[in-house]
Amino acid sequence: MKRIFTWLDRIMRLDEVLATAAVFALFLVAISNIFMRYLFNSPLAWTEEVLQLLLVWATFLGASALVRRREHVFISFVTDKLPPRLAHWNEQVFSVGVILISALVMLYWGTQLLSFSALRSTPMLQIPYYWIHVAIPVSAAVMIYHCVVRLVQRYQS
Repeated sequence: MKRIFTWLDRIMRLDEVLATAAVFALFLVAISNIFMRYLFNSPLAWTEEVLQLLLVWATFLGASALVRRREHVFISFVTDKLPPRLAHWNEQVFSVGVILISALVMLYWGTQLLSFSALRSTPMLQIPYYWIHVAIPVSAAVMIYHCVVRLVQRYQS
């Protein structure tokens, strides 16, 4: 069983690699369009659609990577004012509970969005919006996995 979880954890770490690759590709596509526009006066017409796809995937996969690394946004104003024991519980409720609920909402509404986006395509490249919007439930599922792993680890120790 531990071997399965180790294998699954390695796969779930791909979110950071894919988000980084998407940001790098986003940079290359944007620079190539700037290069073509200002040096050759011939902009690439397809770049806006590719940039949109890459930005959405980089954003949502990056968010799931931040949840895994526990580097998500945490407003510590209230936690700093609480006694240490309550501050610990406040942090736990936020870092697992709120993120888990948010990811469940993202998963539900992201899958609802897919039925509408399957019917539309981008104007130039005819990429179905499904491939852009599927990043939402995919990243939500990965976030849920990371939260469940964190809960299991917390109760084992």
